[in-house]
Amino acid sequence: MLSIGEFARMAGVSVRMLRHYDRLGILVPARVDAHTGYRSYSASQLPRANQLVALKDLGFSLEQVGAMLGDGLTAGRVEALLAARRDELRAQVAQDTVRISRIEAKLRLIERGPIMSEYTEIPLPAVALVGLTAGVASIEEIEGDIGPMFDRVNGAVDAASANRVGPGVATYEVEGEGMRVVVGEQVGDAPVPAGLQRIDVAAADRAVTTRLEAPDLSGIQAAWQGLMGEVERRGLRPAGAGREVYLQTPFDGPDASGWVIDLQQPVS
Repeated sequence: MLSIGEFARMAGVSVRMLRHYDRLGILVPARVDAHTGYRSYSASQLPRANQLVALKDLGFSLEQVGAMLGDGLTAGRVEALLAARRDELRAQVAQDTVRISRIEAKLRLIERGPIMSEYTEIPLPAVALVGLTAGVASIEEIEGDIGPMFDRVNGAVDAASANRVGPGVATYEVEGEGMRVVVGEQVGDAPVPAGLQRIDVAAADRAVTTRLEAPDLSGIQAAWQGLMGEVERRGLRPAGAGREVYLQTPFDGPDASGWVIDLQQPVS
């Protein structure tokens, strides 16, 4: 038999909590001395203690834990619940990591103030793409969708052994309260790879453009804000889908590093 202190150490809980579990009837001692009231536990009770602690860590209340243990919860079921909770926490961590990066980008934007960039006014050629389109409700959705969309497009292009004849392109155009996003690659007259569609981006007689060169994409929103500010300063207004032309990405090969992106906004 184990004393309450020894059992607490083995189970990874406090003596106070063991007494509390006893009062609730969730984990009662194997023996209680009639004269001294000392509690003793059996090593065979450790698996139940492990299940109890695991279920508590999953966020279940002690009342729920008691009911689950009373139903004869198997070790396999506890393992499945723990795995599900682990996956939930991993997803939450991933979401929080994205939120942190957005906050840091906003802080850098506030600290730096307006970005001084070079702006050029040029006509834009028509561009023929093979790619995907999506309707999104907010910029947050774009940030989560555009990477996987490019992955799908490039996977299909590579599977078809199509040769790229120009950089990848994304376009963004407001539709009602949402936005239409196009992601594509330029493959010339090659057949459209399976799963993709041909998308023609119309030429624009006039556009204001700037170039972003950065190790990551945290400053792209600030760059777009600066570009739209320049459009307004010139007394112009947006007229059509804004383009991002990916001249260089970190995925272009073993020697590639950072991003070089032309931001292009047709105007009138």
